[in-house]
Amino acid sequence: MLKTSQAIFAVRDVKETVAFYRDVLGFTSHWFWGDPVSFGGAGWGDVHVMFHQQPHIAAHIEGHEHAFNTDDIDGLHEKHCAAGANIVGPIGNKPWGIREYTVRDPNGYHLRFGGPTKYERPATATESMPTFIRIVPRRPTWEEYSAIQTDIGWGKSPQSYDIAGRSLMHFVAIDQRSERVIGTTRVMHDADGWYSIWDVAVMKDFQNQRIGSALMEAAVAAIRAVSPTAIIYLFTMKHGFYERLGFHTDTVTMKRL
Repeated sequence: MLKTSQAIFAVRDVKETVAFYRDVLGFTSHWFWGDPVSFGGAGWGDVHVMFHQQPHIAAHIEGHEHAFNTDDIDGLHEKHCAAGANIVGPIGNKPWGIREYTVRDPNGYHLRFGGPTKYERPATATESMPTFIRIVPRRPTWEEYSAIQTDIGWGKSPQSYDIAGRSLMHFVAIDQRSERVIGTTRVMHDADGWYSIWDVAVMKDFQNQRIGSALMEAAVAAIRAVSPTAIIYLFTMKHGFYERLGFHTDTVTMKRL
């Protein structure tokens, strides 16, 4: 069974490379081996990288990649920019589900730093919910539930609909022009004083119009009406969106006191 893994980079100059990882990237420990130095390494917490002085190989590695993970991708990006790191790939939410940017090290390695995605409000987003949308406290029908799940690409099945039916509360967003349900969410009562909000979903054509926010606000208000001091949890990757509604990150969940 494997326990750990460390990258060993072929570099043109070990001392120069260690200085870059320490002074620019922020690695907190380092070591050298050999006289003259031919090997070395740098560490930051549980992350360690080793360097082998092999300039004949390093001359041909331009663009080779290595990835690092962090919980504070934007904070680390700010530090790297301030330290003068050569950012060759701008920071942003990537299609593969992380927020990432790329730094070129002195040898030509492209170091990809990634972390949780950040909610970025689209330029087309509206400041208020359309007046023809109404939030109603009721459970969606199977047909309404299925249509929304299909529209946004979530999995759907009668079993998942039955499980959702066990929730304490449901809310739907209705387009009053057609009386069509275009958004849903639900509330679970997990324990005394503990609630969670699930499946905030809005059809694609109605997203970024504050409908999801209105569904969340209705759910939070309903929970507060029955339990003013309740702790409210949700599970999401869109942390920035929910932070605007008063939630804060707690390990893999978000909660609102």
